[in-house]
Amino acid sequence: MAEKAKPTIVFVPGIWEGPTVFTSLSTTLQALGYPTETATLPSTGTSSPGNPSMRDDEQAIRYIVKRLVINEEKTVILVCHSAGGFLGSGAIEGLSAKNLKKKGGKGGVAKIVFLTAGLAAEGYVHGKMPFMDFVKAKGEMHCVDPESTLFSDLSHEESQRWMKELKCQPSEGWDATTTYCGWRDVPSVYLICEGDKCLPEPVQSHMAEMAGSEVVRCNAGHMVMLSSPEKVTEVILSAAEGL
Repeated sequence: MAEKAKPTIVFVPGIWEGPTVFTSLSTTLQALGYPTETATLPSTGTSSPGNPSMRDDEQAIRYIVKRLVINEEKTVILVCHSAGGFLGSGAIEGLSAKNLKKKGGKGGVAKIVFLTAGLAAEGYVHGKMPFMDFVKAKGEMHCVDPESTLFSDLSHEESQRWMKELKCQPSEGWDATTTYCGWRDVPSVYLICEGDKCLPEPVQSHMAEMAGSEVVRCNAGHMVMLSSPEKVTEVILSAAEGL
């Protein structure tokens, strides 16, 4: 009997960071036999006016997931970091394994792993979040003091390396309203990072509870995939069991 195919891991980054933050993790998982793909948010690296919106970011994620689950009938685990939480969740309407099974199809998004992720219920209008500091200038939005907020548990040398990889976000015209929450249709795991200086632990806990997620905790900061890749790998492998 042929060995059952492993689920495909689709990574969804948050704003500013870009897809390279998942390169090492992808390499590790591929070596274990898990296919991986990483979404690129069209808005990252752009300035306003005329920039891609939150909807464009969702569509870019959806394009990857739809190809995998509809065209290739793959089972997918969506791994969403930071703002990638509500972007990834909003991108998969009709693509859950539960939904496709009802229609006689195969594959679909079978699990979501949230890494200190931002989540919102339907009807939430996105805008400035009081627990995040950013500055707007010349059509660009940048994180304030990323070494202390995003990279708080990395060495100075590592922080400096990753700070060079950060890109701007548009200062205007990106926000939209949440219209769909994938975590209502797909079981999820939420990795709460208690050392996060960007998204406070109480906010993470509230979002995990809202989504009905299985909760796992660690001491890492916001960029947990960089500072604690072994823990993230462990959570993903656990989520993949039985799929």
